[in-house]
Amino acid sequence: MQPHIKISDWYTARTDCGSEYHICVELLDWRRNPITIFQPEKAIFSYGNDEPWCQMTHVFKDYGPGVRFIRFTHGGKDRQFWAGWYGIRVTNSSVEIWPAEERD
Repeated sequence: MQPHIKISDWYTARTDCGSEYHICVELLDWRRNPITIFQPEKAIFSYGNDEPWCQMTHVFKDYGPGVRFIRFTHGGKDRQFWAGWYGIRVTNSSVEIWPAEERD
């Protein structure tokens, strides 16, 4: 029985410009080729957005043999094309391995 792999990421938009958030998590084999990929559509926020922090989570189950690495890529950008880092804010990213005996 394989462990479940849970990913989590918190993000929020800027209030002074529109912004985008994206995440891609890949389970990779020993050659770093993807076995399975989680990549939802990017979240788009409009100017003046005042939403609270949001949590993105996903649990990989029954993903097959051979996982050796996890590639976790996330980020975003502003929609005004400002120079510098003015995009989405992210925090508290995590990857958790849940052994089968701890899930039961």
